[in-house]
Amino acid sequence: MSQTDSKPALSPEQQAAVEAIRARSKIERPGPDELIDRGELDELVPHGQFMELRELTVRLRQIRERQGLSLTDVSEQSGMTRAAISRLENGWNLNPTLDTLFRYATVLGAQIRLAVDECPPPRSEQA
Repeated sequence: MSQTDSKPALSPEQQAAVEAIRARSKIERPGPDELIDRGELDELVPHGQFMELRELTVRLRQIRERQGLSLTDVSEQSGMTRAAISRLENGWNLNPTLDTLFRYATVLGAQIRLAVDECPPPRSEQA
């Protein structure tokens, strides 16, 4: 299993909360909108976007580790908290700001590039 396929470790309390939500969901069968409204689910992130972000954060972590930098080192140089960096690296921050990503990368001497790809129109508009 590659590092991008691994799930972040959950504390016992987090695991219990997830299990409680799953058990209630089996009975109630709420939809995503209802779960979001109740605060039991964060806003959904499209899978492709999540995978791109996950790949980027795993790469940044690999660079940090290769350079022998600790979370504390990056924290002190970036002005970010150790917890924020850890959440970013472990996939818990699903919507980091560009500032957060650029600050982290700058400490590592890395560069993040943004790109725009034009998507083809949906099939219904191609007729």
